[in-house]
Amino acid sequence: MPPYAYNVCKAFVLCEVTGGSFQSNIETTESSYFSLDEIPALAEEKNNKEQIAMCFAAYQDENWKVPFD
Repeated sequence: MPPYAYNVCKAFVLCEVTGGSFQSNIETTESSYFSLDEIPALAEEKNNKEQIAMCFAAYQDENWKVPFD
């Protein structure tokens, strides 16, 4: 699994929009979709490009094996 700065357990979850709309809040100010080659600037102490690339790969592979260390 790509490195993470704080030695904590990190889980990525596939979600599906089923309705409603995004509401800005104290943690997240906006929401949008992007392709792998359009990744916006990241707070790399929280998420990095390797982690997002792993999520794209998992989504595209129906036989994805979850990395667990």
